[in-house]
Amino acid sequence: MTNYAPLIAAWNSTTQPPTGVLGTALATGMTTQQKLNAVNGWVITGSVPTVLSVTGPQVANCINWTEFNALSSTAQINILTLCNSPGPLVGGSANTTFLVDGMILASFTTGSKTIAALTALAQAAVTPWWQQNGFTGPFTTTDLGLAGGLT
Repeated sequence: MTNYAPLIAAWNSTTQPPTGVLGTALATGMTTQQKLNAVNGWVITGSVPTVLSVTGPQVANCINWTEFNALSSTAQINILTLCNSPGPLVGGSANTTFLVDGMILASFTTGSKTIAALTALAQAAVTPWWQQNGFTGPFTTTDLGLAGGLT
């Protein structure tokens, strides 16, 4: 079952948009569709998203040479292979047990220049508010009904 608590809280909050969110405020006089469009347009920047898609070259460009050079040759090959993978790589704060995040975290220490650069890359990402709150797509009028009949 989908947890609509974040949507309900944001929809009914007097703080519009929610703290840390960029976009159009929900206001008295807006139609339900206008409010829905506003919520679907909300974005978050400045925090590490729970899910983030990056490319291998983006990851490679964040790796500090001195830190990379200190790795074993096997670790270097593994990192380079990862960075040469075609297509998007999945990272983010909810994916630390998966290959990309796991390999990076195992290879570079917390507080390293590489981790700092990757964190800055993630924080620069523009993430839809609905995605940051665990939803798989923008909200629909059906979601409003399932959330308790939001209007």
